[in-house]
Formats: sequence, C-alpha cells, structure tokens
Amino acid sequence: MQTYFLRFNPKASSRAFKIDRAIEAKSLDEAMAIAERDLRDDGHSRKDYMLKVAVISEQDFLGYEVDQVTLEAVPAKPAEATTPDIKEVTPDIEEDPFAPFIERNKWTVEKLNTKLEMLPPGERLVIDGLSDEIYHACIGVSTSKLKMFIECPKKYKAHYVDCIIPRTEKAYFDMGKAIHTVTLENHKFASSYVCQPDDIKVRNGKKWDAFKAEADANGQVVLTKSQWDDMPIMRQSLENEPTALALTTGGISEQSIFMRDVETGLIVKCRPDYKIGDLIIDLKSSASAAVKDIQYKFKKLGYHIQEALYTDVSQAKEFAFLVVESSAPFVWVGPVMFDQEVKRLGYLQYRKAMRELKQCLDTNVWPGYTDEPVVIGLTKFEQDQLETLETEQAQAEYQQECAA
Repeated sequence: MQTYFLRFNPKASSRAFKIDRAIEAKSLDEAMAIAERDLRDDGHSRKDYMLKVAVISEQDFLGYEVDQVTLEAVPAKPAEATTPDIKEVTPDIEEDPFAPFIERNKWTVEKLNTKLEMLPPGERLVIDGLSDEIYHACIGVSTSKLKMFIECPKKYKAHYVDCIIPRTEKAYFDMGKAIHTVTLENHKFASSYVCQPDDIKVRNGKKWDAFKAEADANGQVVLTKSQWDDMPIMRQSLENEPTALALTTGGISEQSIFMRDVETGLIVKCRPDYKIGDLIIDLKSSASAAVKDIQYKFKKLGYHIQEALYTDVSQAKEFAFLVVESSAPFVWVGPVMFDQEVKRLGYLQYRKAMRELKQCLDTNVWPGYTDEPVVIGLTKFEQDQLETLETEQAQAEYQQECAA
C-alpha cells in the first residue's frame, strides 16, 4: 500500500473550496477513484475542481501534477526530506474547517425527498455525483417504473407503492455495469470491481460467502475471471472505434435529473448515461448489435418510451443510443436513433401512462393485466396449419369410406 496525498483545488469559475485528502491505496488510479467517490458522497461536483497529487511525501505536493485528460501522473521530484509518518500528516488533513458544512449538505434519501417534495410544477433539480443507491431509493417515476406500470399496474403497486417486493440485481447485470464503467468512468473500475478468485469455482459455500461479503463491504461488484479478462479487450475496442469514442468523451456521466410533471404533479426522474451538451447518449450492451436485432429489440423493450421521458425531464435536444455487444470482439454500433414517428409514439405512450398512473394513485384502483375474459385464438401460422390438417383429415376420411 502507498500513501497518496490528493488536493482538490477549486476552479476559478466555481464557488468551491480546497479539499485535501490522504488515501492509502495500491495504485494512483485506485487512490483517485476513492477520493473522487468521497468527493461525490460529500455532495461536491467533480467538474468544479482541478487535482494535484503527491505520492511520496507532503513536501512533493506541489511538484506532482495530474493530467486531467489522460489521468496519467507526471513523476514527482525526489523528496528532499524524510517521508513523514502518515500518522503525523492525517490529522492536519482531516481537520477541515468546512467539514460540518459538508456533512450538513450531504445528500441522503430523506433530504433529497424533502427537496423534491418542494419542487414547483415544471421545475427541475439537477445533481452531479449522486450515488446510485440514493437515486434509486428516492421518490420519482423512472423509465423502468413506468414500463412496469404499462405492463401491469398491479405489479407496479406491489413493487413501488406497497413495497412488498424488494429490489434485486440479477447477476447477469454485472457485465452490463462493468461495460458502462469501463466505457464512461474507466478511472472508477479498479475500486468498483473485483475478480472472482481461481480457487472459488462456484458461487456458493463458505469461501464464496466470505469473499462476497468482503466485496459488498468495499462496494465492489464481483466479476468472473472471463468477464474480468474481457474488460481490457472491451476498452481497447472502444479506443479503436472513433465514433464510439467521440460519443463517450467530453461529457458528464450519470447526472441525476428530477422534475415535477406539470400535467400530473408527479416527480419524474432520469439518470442519463452520458450527456454532451444538449445530447444524451444512452449506452446499451446487447448479445447482438446486428441492425435487424436492434430494430426489433429496442421497440419491444420500450426504449422509445425511455427516450421520451429522458428528453422531457432533461430538456435535451438530441438523444442517441450507443450499442456494444457484450462479448468479444465487442462490436460497436452507433449512433442509433428513432425516426420521428417512433419518437411520437413513445411520447404519447409516456404521457398516457403518466395520466393513468396518477389516476391509480388517486383512486387506489390498480388493474391487473386485464379485467376482461381472455379468448386465445390462432396465429396466422397456426391458421395455415389448421387448414392443412383439415384437408389431410378430409382426405383420410374419404379414403376410409372408399375402402369400406
């Protein structure tokens, strides 16, 4: 382990204040990831700061710079003084006169919900660096919630009104999350993921439980060995694809946006994967990025409804998807966009669902899939099959009559 001294200097355009941190980590990237996570959890925006780092001693602090674009460190000048004991340095760094102010303004679910309840109709709240846990736990209609409501209002009530079904993450989402991190926040990968050890063959038993518990305590997602080995290949595929790289560079990732809907009065929220000015980029990983598969899958999964909600809440002028296959060689396709008719359909479905959701909340009447009797008919293929079999049956009966 190495001690890294990190100083976040405020940019001239911001009203932020200097923040110093001493981080023990295995690498500079890991130290930076930890420091930036702490910065975000304290309610600060990373874009308000420049970063300086000292690796060996506090004396090197001003001689060690970090390039903000590549995040590659320029080596520090050799220390002229004896490296101070971290125990002597840490108290000075941790005695931050602004610490009480930071703690008071740190987002919690309760504080955020209070803020959202006070939002007037049509107004928005935009938060950089809000944790994923707080975003999902706070109030607000998201795309995933709305699509569940469209599927079955009764299921929505069980999940989000009565809260009798806990939110769970399926293991196959881990790869998708890792692809998002490597693509949009590569500097956070080392602190956010860990590789499943070779001596743990299956994900059950005492060894696995202990390892998983430690990973959870560190806030890390466990990837299989093959998934872990795929990540550098996936990153290289991105860097070799100029369009994909351009669509994932120079913007803001995971910005949380909230709005009180004018028509229904409900809080609506979205968390764009990436924003570059007025353009939203939504990253999708898929088993197949073939055009024919995308055309079928995107509308079936309601991505046009997602676009409608995201552009409404964020007021973005443009929206595009970037698709990458979830296995090597990680082929990229994008930008992928809906035409105007699909966009309009998505918007109308979004607005209809919002009105119906408000009605269910007001009346506490939550329909199931249908209140009508269900009569199952034949598909076109089955109708053709029926006609063929009827002809064969008639011929067989005729032959029996002739034989008699």
